[in-house]
Amino acid sequence: METFIALIGAISLGLRLYQIEHPNHVCWDEVHFGKYASYYINRTLFFDVHPPLGKIIFALSGYMTGYEGDFNYNKPGDVMRSIQYVGMRQVSALFGSAVVPISAATVWELSSSPIATILTAFFILSDTALTVMSRFILLDSILLFYMSLSCYCYVKHTKSRPFSSSWWLHLCGCGVSLACTVGVKFVGLFVVALIGLSVIGDLWKIVGNKSIPLEQFVQHILARIYTLIFIPVFVYCSIYVLHFIALSSSGPGDSFYSSVFQTSIINNPLYHAKMPEYVAYGSEITLKNYRTAGGYLHSHPQHYPKEFGAHMQQVTSYSQRHEGNHWILGAVSKELQNTNEHVYIKDGDSILLQHKQTKEWLYSVDEPAPLTHRQGQVGCYTDTSDNKNNMFKIKVVHGHQDDGRISPIYSVFQMIHINQNCSLSCKGRELPNWAPGQQEVTCNSDVSSQPASLWNIEEIFDARLPIIRLDWKHSRPTFFSRLIEAHLVMFANNQNLKPKLEEFRSRPWMWPLAYKGQLFSVEPHILMLGNPVTHVLILLLFVPTSYLFLRDMIIYQRSKAYKDTDKSLFTNILKVYRQMGWLGLAWLLHYLPFWPMTRVLYPHHYLPAYVFSCMFTGVSADHLLKRFASLFKPSTASVIQYFGVVLLCASTAASFYILSPIVYGYDSDAEDNPMLKYQVNTHWDF
Repeated sequence: METFIALIGAISLGLRLYQIEHPNHVCWDEVHFGKYASYYINRTLFFDVHPPLGKIIFALSGYMTGYEGDFNYNKPGDVMRSIQYVGMRQVSALFGSAVVPISAATVWELSSSPIATILTAFFILSDTALTVMSRFILLDSILLFYMSLSCYCYVKHTKSRPFSSSWWLHLCGCGVSLACTVGVKFVGLFVVALIGLSVIGDLWKIVGNKSIPLEQFVQHILARIYTLIFIPVFVYCSIYVLHFIALSSSGPGDSFYSSVFQTSIINNPLYHAKMPEYVAYGSEITLKNYRTAGGYLHSHPQHYPKEFGAHMQQVTSYSQRHEGNHWILGAVSKELQNTNEHVYIKDGDSILLQHKQTKEWLYSVDEPAPLTHRQGQVGCYTDTSDNKNNMFKIKVVHGHQDDGRISPIYSVFQMIHINQNCSLSCKGRELPNWAPGQQEVTCNSDVSSQPASLWNIEEIFDARLPIIRLDWKHSRPTFFSRLIEAHLVMFANNQNLKPKLEEFRSRPWMWPLAYKGQLFSVEPHILMLGNPVTHVLILLLFVPTSYLFLRDMIIYQRSKAYKDTDKSLFTNILKVYRQMGWLGLAWLLHYLPFWPMTRVLYPHHYLPAYVFSCMFTGVSADHLLKRFASLFKPSTASVIQYFGVVLLCASTAASFYILSPIVYGYDSDAEDNPMLKYQVNTHWDF
């Protein structure tokens, strides 16, 4: 069986490497992950919603194959030179091809059945979606590799003698693989849940084993804590050590992080920042929302649409540094307005904010905000001396300095509107097309200190004030504080990945049906669509499998009432159902969590669950063939089994061959489009 697994791995690699240099342009999300590899090579900080391991692997592979990070990956369709992408695609193919033999080996370790192993290998090998996904610079092939390796190591560990070298090796390997799985994408947490539940089940069995003393049971617990908690945490943190070291210079990702975080980024304006120690009336400043992934208080000449009450100049939150983020601090008191001396602002003082670019003043009026109607609208308006709608009171929450003075970066405060007693807030709600890429700012009547209503001054521009280096007085953020903030920002932005109104919404019910694929390239036409024959087989074989399971469990339960019944008859059947149960649980854990998700989803989110469904179907098909063949004479039974295996393998392989043009590309505009005759579903974009 080892020879077969090695052979199937070689075939898998060949299918993925075949014409991998075509097409020679950026395809689908390569625009992101190719660009991220360039950022790593150039050591430029960027932001992505996924952990860094997969992107580090691509960057390293690109660098080792001669890529110097000099291609921008601006948009799909941009033509590339081979040195800019082939090496990274080959690494993706290598990881993706390894999923087939590892999954087959896992089934072999679970079932010791050649038929189940062969069927699993062919089901995964012949899937067109998996093949397409691992031929491009995308994270999913790396994710699937570590996910499969985690399961293989754990199953291999359970087959080893406790505390033997093999037992320790595979348990440690499982821990490292789990860390790497999560280090590629957060959906790796689903396989962590699978292994965690399996560990709980194994320990429960050990508790009930009278031959194992209590001391050894404690050793089992400690071994798993060390290998499946301490080692993964250490490996995962090490990935971020590499990440922070590699991305040490300022880049487009700076503004996603807090002002304190930015003090650790080389070439960032806040790195070794030299600015006034405190803020004064008349200072020019930028204000950053203290909420996780909060943006800058921003305004621009455009006004709110007329349907939103007060037709004021828009005030929003913007995630990038921009001249529209600059404000001038004004005093409410006439005496302070007319003085030439600089007066520092303190906790409890009242201020005015004038937008530097448009010369208008920050206002809040008793009109509903555009999106959050229960909160007040915030905008900019021409100042009038008898209007108090532009006055805000500073309430420092933490970080005030000498005598209550306010320091840039480190002082966090609220701005309470004096007239309406509401707090300037931003909860991160995206505004419509009249303010693209910006978020709503409101005045919230709940003046409690919520993250959305907290702000800090990021930069001060005031030639009147003495300049110091702020890091002489304040310590820079620690590794763990940066690690925690990086994850909070990723989680916050993941939640904001909502599908657009005009965008096709891929829903979980579509995935097992291969209802619709994902277009990777227009010309040549490449479509990520699962093998429909395999998908249909998985669904069809589930029906008789479920029937047999219920029937066998009822018979087994009834047989307990008769002491003379030979219980050994059920031993093999129960063993097979335990194997299917574990694989079925793996499928459920990787599929069901997507149902309640409101973020944008794509068909590739089903690929981890699909791999487990192939493994489940391999075991269940083997079981069904054996049960069916047992109805015939022994000489006929083996023929029926082999015929069934050949039929299943041949049908999936033939389907892959027929659909291979969508994997390697074809001319969809040709008059004799070869794929249209196979378009049984109108949603297949052939």
